Amino acid sequence: MENIALVVLVFVGIIVIILIRTGFFRNNNHGSYSRNDDNWVNLGEFEQRKSVVRTNCSESVFDGFFAFLKRYKGGNIRRKNGKITSRTFLGKEKGDLKGIFYNVVIPNPNISISKKEEFRMFLINIGVTGVGDRPNYEERASKLKNNKVDEDEHRRKEVGNAGEEVVREEISKLSNLHFAVINGPVLKYGDTKKELDHLIVGKTGVFCLETKAFGMSNGEHSQASLFIDPGDKWIIRKNKINRDLVSPTEQICSEKEIVENILKDKNVNAHAVLVISNNKLFIKNNISLQYDVIRVDKLVEYIESFEDSLETKERLDILEMIDSSRIN
Repeated sequence: MENIALVVLVFVGIIVIILIRTGFFRNNNHGSYSRNDDNWVNLGEFEQRKSVVRTNCSESVFDGFFAFLKRYKGGNIRRKNGKITSRTFLGKEKGDLKGIFYNVVIPNPNISISKKEEFRMFLINIGVTGVGDRPNYEERASKLKNNKVDEDEHRRKEVGNAGEEVVREEISKLSNLHFAVINGPVLKYGDTKKELDHLIVGKTGVFCLETKAFGMSNGEHSQASLFIDPGDKWIIRKNKINRDLVSPTEQICSEKEIVENILKDKNVNAHAVLVISNNKLFIKNNISLQYDVIRVDKLVEYIESFEDSLETKERLDILEMIDSSRIN
């Protein structure tokens, strides 16, 4: 009998040790419980999960993290008689999530706008402050680059970049007038990819802008004349010298086409515009074009005065369709 009692005692002791190691007898606000118990919480998992969500991560990676957050419900745990009665996110966790939203989610082209908005609303619901206003997700701008090796091509690209920067500065005024201004988007439709200089969506319509720095010298505005003649011939006259230019018509029309294809389900017309960044250029248009030619100093007024009428919901739908077609 003594041997049986000893065996039973040892067995009970082993069980008690196992229960102690799994935290079964702990009862505090932040304790751990058996992994098989719904009241067990791994407080370190949040740190592990958030480390995976990095700049330009895929939407599937982000989806996994977001799904975890919904299950996790926060590391601030309240218990009564060993059972979880409530959970909220810790202040540090909220701060981390706010940082992820601004530094990872907003600029990430791989995450859809609808998913970004869903995440923002989730943050609001768990008490994260400073995310109450909807960001202009669509307005992330690509940087101006110059990868030209040839010296002449590099110089021309620099002039073009300077002209484009002039236009970027001018159309930034539209952001305060409830227009979405997107600089340098690369759009994909089917097998076609196009890089646009600027895309604007607002209450007066959708506008594809192609920028040309005709007549600018060293990035500065300068006196010159542009003649658009029959046969789509483009001539610039500067310092009493005429020079033929390559017509931008095919380029502009192809950009308009890809935008309208992306938005075909909305039956929206995209207005193609050639923007001249040199505000000292005299323009003489002698033919009818499929697009307007506007000097940069007249551009904001031109866009504001257009007569298309897009409601807020329609504009947001258009922006999401455009964003889902972007590859940058």
